[in-house]
Amino acid sequence: MTDQTGPYHHGDLRAALLAEAAVMIAEGGSAGVTMRAIGQRLGVSRAAPYRHFADKTALLVAVAANGFRRLGGRLQAIDAGGKRSSVERLRRLGEEYVRFALENPAHYRLMYGREALTREELPELREAAEALFEQFVEVIRAHQRSGLIKRQNARAQAYVAWSAVHGLASLVIEGQIHGTDDIEGLIRQTTRTVLDGMRVRRGGG
Repeated sequence: MTDQTGPYHHGDLRAALLAEAAVMIAEGGSAGVTMRAIGQRLGVSRAAPYRHFADKTALLVAVAANGFRRLGGRLQAIDAGGKRSSVERLRRLGEEYVRFALENPAHYRLMYGREALTREELPELREAAEALFEQFVEVIRAHQRSGLIKRQNARAQAYVAWSAVHGLASLVIEGQIHGTDDIEGLIRQTTRTVLDGMRVRRGGG
């Protein structure tokens, strides 16, 4: 819950609603988010949230879209810090993807999992999800141009890599892989296994 007790100015209430909704989702999932409850937590009138979001679904769409942008920002920061000539750049992106999901499990479910909204019917959410996927595609194309990974269909390769990291994240979040296991080791092994299949072998190997 935020520390704000007084009413928000019109200009920053939308951001406060998104932030508080994310906190509520982390606390108890999206089912516990209501427009009335979030208004009470922020100390605003019952009508105030509706000035920015038509209903709970619209709010959750915005929260999920913001999650895709947050994840995209983290991946971009990792990518910017990596060596352009190294395949490790792609490995680090995959690992960061899983870590984001494990750090934000309820939010990740809202984006992708069993609580996910139907993106096909929600342009804002669909565009945010597609923009994130395109980051993977562009990094793969860059690796192809540099001769580090095979020149196959870049989108297909991105789907394979995404399936691997998303699958691992989902299994851990849903308790199918227990916390007693070496999760960090599994993250590293998953990304390395995917990259081994994509990497160009030198000397005919």
